[in-house]
Amino acid sequence: MPMRSGWLTLFVGVTMVGAGSAWYHANPNDATLVWDRLPMTVSLMGLLAVLVGEYVGPRIGRGLLAPAVLLGCGSVAYWHWSDDLRFYVWIQFTPLLMVPAAMVLFRPRYTHQWVLAAALVLYVLAKLSEFYDHRVFAITHDLLSGHTIKHLLTAAGCYSILAMLRVRCLIADQSDA
Repeated sequence: MPMRSGWLTLFVGVTMVGAGSAWYHANPNDATLVWDRLPMTVSLMGLLAVLVGEYVGPRIGRGLLAPAVLLGCGSVAYWHWSDDLRFYVWIQFTPLLMVPAAMVLFRPRYTHQWVLAAALVLYVLAKLSEFYDHRVFAITHDLLSGHTIKHLLTAAGCYSILAMLRVRCLIADQSDA
C-alpha cells in the first residue's frame, strides 16, 4: 500500500510553505520566519516517512510519520527559543540525505524513482542559488536574486515529484524469481 498519508503531508506542507513564505517576506523577522520554516519541516518529515515507508516498509513509514512531523516542528520551536539552528538544519537535511541512501541500499517498490534524485539535484541547486544570492543578482544584472531562483527550483522539484506520482507503477515482487 502506498504511503498516501506521507505524500499528503509532504504536499500539504509545500502548500503551507507558500503562505508562510509570503507572510515572512511581507514582514521579515524571526517571528514570521517561524511560519516559513514550520511548513518546510512538515514537508520534509513527510518525505522522510515516505522514503522509509516505500524503501524499508510501509508499516514503519506510517508509524514514523507523526513522530517525525512533531520532531520537525520541535526543531523550529527549539530554534525560535534558543537561536540555535543545528537541530533544524539536521531535520532539513536528513530526509534529503535519505534519498540517495535509500536508492543505493534498498530495491525500489515503484517505477520512476530517478525523479526523486532529479528533485534532490534541483533542491541542491536551489540551496546553492540561495547561498550565492548576491552573486546571482549581480550576474543577472539585478533581474533575479538567488533567493528567487531558489523558490523556482524548489517548486520545480516539488512539481517533478507530483508528476512522478501520477505515472509511476508498483514494481512486481521479484523475490519469487
